[in-house]
Amino acid sequence: MDGMQIVYKLKKEVTELSDSVSDILINGEVDNWAKYQYMVGQLKAYQQINQEISNLLENKEQDENEGTVVKLNTEN
Repeated sequence: MDGMQIVYKLKKEVTELSDSVSDILINGEVDNWAKYQYMVGQLKAYQQINQEISNLLENKEQDENEGTVVKLNTEN
């Protein structure tokens, strides 16, 4: 498994965790204020991690598409 596969797998896992926490909050399954605050903190952290991964992937894609370098053999 190369580095990019790991990054995409991590992004998918963080998204699934974020969705799970969101579902619990939306469905009103939180039984006390402390747990609610903790889960909101988790959700914010997951969203921030996903945003950072997206930013890194966007920069990587821009670097790859920036141009092509062609080496010319001028010794002939």
